[in-house]
Formats: sequence, C-alpha cells, structure tokens
Amino acid sequence: MKRKYLTYIFSTIVITQMIFSIPLILPPEGGDVTSIRVMTYNIHQYYVQDPSELVQKTGHYIFEKLLEVIKSSKADIIGLQENEGERLSSGNQNGVVWLATQLGMYYYYGPPTSAQIYGEAILSRWPIVHQEWKAYPTPEGIERGIAYAVIDSPLGELNVYSTHFEIDRFPIAQREQAEFAVNYIGDKKAIVLGDFNTRSDENNEAYHILYDAFTYGLVEAGNHENSSIGFTAPASNPSHKVDYIWLTRGDWNVVLGSYTVYGTPEASDHLAALIELA
Repeated sequence: MKRKYLTYIFSTIVITQMIFSIPLILPPEGGDVTSIRVMTYNIHQYYVQDPSELVQKTGHYIFEKLLEVIKSSKADIIGLQENEGERLSSGNQNGVVWLATQLGMYYYYGPPTSAQIYGEAILSRWPIVHQEWKAYPTPEGIERGIAYAVIDSPLGELNVYSTHFEIDRFPIAQREQAEFAVNYIGDKKAIVLGDFNTRSDENNEAYHILYDAFTYGLVEAGNHENSSIGFTAPASNPSHKVDYIWLTRGDWNVVLGSYTVYGTPEASDHLAALIELA
C-alpha cells in the first residue's frame, strides 16, 4: 500500500511539471507594433524582502508585488531568474504560471524542477514557437543553466535567452558559462537577458567575454558603460550592476534613453532592467 501511494505521488508531480511546461494558448494581440520592450528580472523565488536586512525572509510570498512591477514596466518579453518555486523547500509554488496567467502572456518554464537549478523562465506577449534549455558546465558552485525561446512577434521571430551565471566567488565557472553561452547562441540574432553576477567596474573575465561577443543594451541606449542608470543590486540601495540585457552586435535598433530599471526591495533583492527595441 505504501509503495502504491509513493508511486501515485511521484506520478502526480511528474504530470504536474509536464503541464506547467506547456505554453499558455492565448490569442495574439492586435494593433500595429513598432517597438518591443524587453526586461530581465531576478525575482528571488517569490519571497518577501525586508528592506532593512535583505538576507532575512519572512516566509511570505510576494506574487502581487512582482505582478505590479512587471505591469508597471509594460514589458512585452521578460526573462526571469530564480523563478524555481516548485520544490518542497520553497513552498511548491509555480509563480511562472501564475504570473503568465495574470499578465495574459505565453511562457516557457525553463529547466524543470528536477534539474535543481534556481530557474530561468521566459514570458512573452506573443506565441512561443520553440523552447529548450541547456545546463552549463559547473566546475565549481551549483548547477546553472540557460533557457531559450523563439517568439513569433509582430517584428518577426525573436531569439530570446534567459540565464543566471554563478556568483563571482567562482570565476572559473563564470568564465566557462560565458564561453558556453556565446557558443550556444552562435550567429543567431538574439536578445540575451539575465543575472550574470558580473560587474563592469571590476576586471571580471566573464564580463569581458560577453562584452566582446555582444553589445550592451545600456550603452546602445546612449549611456556610459558604468552609468548608475543600470544599477540593479541590491534593490534597497542599488550600487552596482549584475543584471544585463545583451544584444547581438549590429542587429537591433535601440530606442535612445529607453534603458531603465523597475522594482522595489519589497518585491525582490534585484531591480529589473528594461530596454525598448524598434
């Protein structure tokens, strides 16, 4: 009897994960679209943040606060990081599906819960016609990955990536992950969103690999590489950049002045970064 019960529980978890990995089927929006707004946002696994001490967690979730941030940004495409909430240790909450439903968006969940990755997901106002993810090499630190979706937008098919690098305490892993991402994306016209845990104001090897391969959205929008406009962490007192929007070089028209950040420390320990592409 106990074996049958455990088999039932395991089957339920697998089937639930399969269902949650299927994009929502929504009618495409009408009207003329001349530009798109893309965002990257590390959402800290949906936990409430204490503005006075960001390492503390109250144990409550902040789905509504995250929804307010994303709605206020009017983003069309969002790359999420730390979206994995379906583990027992994180309350078995599928915030990706909830956000997609509330926003009326399609979604790609990214790495399954069984991959034991913090999570990389993609939300889109338009249909997702292809989706996949890859695990990064992890010579040190914990498992990381990159999610990829092809979006059928009014501006044509868009190759969109969402990723989350190892922290800077593990520079070898960061370097290998940067090299993997560059090779994986290859010569595709792409938008690369993520928390890269790299800083432009430090001699970080992974950052320079990305900077040599792509163009930085903040700069393309008319700002200096080290401009404070792009500061995203910590959300309570932003002092540096770890969240970036990278673009394949020469492929995009960036709206000048459009690079901005959104969010509050009550929603995440990161602010979201957004750019408009025409």
